[in-house]
Amino acid sequence: MQQKTTGAWYSVEYWKFQIGDEATDKYRLDVDGYSGDAPDGLQYDSGLSQHDGMMFSAYDNDNDFESAGANCADSLKGGWWFNVQYSADLELPVLHRCA
Repeated sequence: MQQKTTGAWYSVEYWKFQIGDEATDKYRLDVDGYSGDAPDGLQYDSGLSQHDGMMFSAYDNDNDFESAGANCADSLKGGWWFNVQYSADLELPVLHRCA
């Protein structure tokens, strides 16, 4: 990935990157074994923005843990393995809150 402000390039690698099936696991994300020079956005330290172990949310399939009843995928206009906050997104690679 390239940082917008500096133009510097960073990389991340996981030795395990697995997505569960739709019927029984709702595309649950399972990652482990991070290495790289970019921050680990999928296994972020805060429990609220941990993506590992989350089921995929879409506008029509709300699987996030947002307690206010908000659907993160609907309010943010895109599907992802949302928790309550998110620290990794293909478009927004910084910590954000869904609601």
